[in-house]
Amino acid sequence: MLGGCPAPRDITNNSIQPLPTTTPTPIPWLSLDPVCTGSITRAEWLVCDNPQLNALHRRLAQQWATARQYASDEKYGVLEDQLYALLSERDQCQDVLCVATAYRRYLDGPPPVVRPTPNKPKPKPGKPPKHGHWKPRPGGPSGPGWPPPGRDGDGPSCVATAGSQEALRLARQCARVNPSNGWGCSPQRSCGSLKRNVVKGCNETYRKPEFCPKI
Repeated sequence: MLGGCPAPRDITNNSIQPLPTTTPTPIPWLSLDPVCTGSITRAEWLVCDNPQLNALHRRLAQQWATARQYASDEKYGVLEDQLYALLSERDQCQDVLCVATAYRRYLDGPPPVVRPTPNKPKPKPGKPPKHGHWKPRPGGPSGPGWPPPGRDGDGPSCVATAGSQEALRLARQCARVNPSNGWGCSPQRSCGSLKRNVVKGCNETYRKPEFCPKI
């Protein structure tokens, strides 16, 4: 004691209390596998129980994990805000539709599908107009559809006027002296036409059949 005053005590470092340091709370980023144990909300239980919600959870977790790898500080802050907004919205849900809506709100949509422009169909070539080409029947009069059934240019058929027996007799004689004249020797020709063709054939035939002089 000096002059009636107590001697000063040595001050050690133990008398100075360090200020408490705070450890930042880790950001609860979504993991690929949702937390399904412990004290979880009904929304978290729905994510674990429902395969579709589980798939949405995995998609968003992968999307945010990829985005954080290349995010600037500003973008990182945006992702963090989205995370807390999702957790707040999701954990208030009580049904599957509400939880799915919360996840889809932050999922990036699929890239637009560019559909190829369909080519215009080539016009089909039109059918060529019909010009009325026809082939005349051998030995018959010219013109499409001529002669009409049962008659030729001379009138009704020989069958109709003289009977089938006479018509066939003249037709056979005509065909014998006119072997290449098919329609001209048909019994559907008129009897006059058949007789004229027989006479013509007899005149042009070297060896005349026995019926030629009788015509």
